[in-house]
Amino acid sequence: MVGGHIIIKKVDLTKNEYLMHIIENMGNKVTSNDIDIYIGNLLTYNLITEKEAKLLKVATSDNVLNIVQNIKDELRASIFKNMLLNLIDE
Repeated sequence: MVGGHIIIKKVDLTKNEYLMHIIENMGNKVTSNDIDIYIGNLLTYNLITEKEAKLLKVATSDNVLNIVQNIKDELRASIFKNMLLNLIDE
């Protein structure tokens, strides 16, 4: 048997790094429930305001995206990614 260990280390990311991490790793489809989790995390880490959270939620809601489900999840991901891109500080 080979010994070893695992190190768990918290990495502090900047707002821009965190947003880019989400954009790059979320995939091409995302559900409304997934969006709620992303928005909740962004709020928890104080990366977005309550107003920004509401706008993200409304723009990606099922009420707004009144189309077929498989297309809806792709469109939702595209909208969310583009909105996050616009939150990145230049």
